[in-house]
Amino acid sequence: VLAADGRDSSLRAGAGIGVRRWHYGQKALVFAVTHPHPHNGVSTEIHRTGGPLTLVPMPDRDGCPCSSVVWMAPGPRATDLHALDDAALGAELTAETMGLFGPLEVTGPRAIWPIIGQIAARLDGQRLALVAEAAHVIPPIGAQGLNMSLADIEALARLAEEARAAGQDIGGSALLAAYQRRRYPEMVARVAGI
Repeated sequence: VLAADGRDSSLRAGAGIGVRRWHYGQKALVFAVTHPHPHNGVSTEIHRTGGPLTLVPMPDRDGCPCSSVVWMAPGPRATDLHALDDAALGAELTAETMGLFGPLEVTGPRAIWPIIGQIAARLDGQRLALVAEAAHVIPPIGAQGLNMSLADIEALARLAEEARAAGQDIGGSALLAAYQRRRYPEMVARVAGI
């Protein structure tokens, strides 16, 4: 079984695999904006006091360039921003991005998430492998969480391919122990670094 069911993984809990979780005192405000200047398919991350502000390119919306925003800020500031109306939030974001994309217009719903770090005690259980946020959670900085998740999946896929080619059980304890050995040290180092 591949446990890819998120930070509150029921598969991980059912297997009795514990986690260590900590809080950073920050929240991420997430929403989409349209803007007059194109993003040219480039993600922009502005590092600032309180946390990074990231604009991730999305497909055009109603003929305008569109970006997804992940705005990390201290908890009270993020809550205050979340409470603003769309026009005021757009104006705040335009100021924070120094007008890089022109005036930003908030579009669609918004969400707010507490910024946490989390790491599973191990990546394997009986016929179970943890990947992505079931295994590790880090702040959204430089797509490191995505990169780690893809590395988890790639390592597990390679091990399964090798086991299948050798006529071995792709869900067996030998393969799962090899996955733990391959991914856990790098995962712990990356989480600590971030």
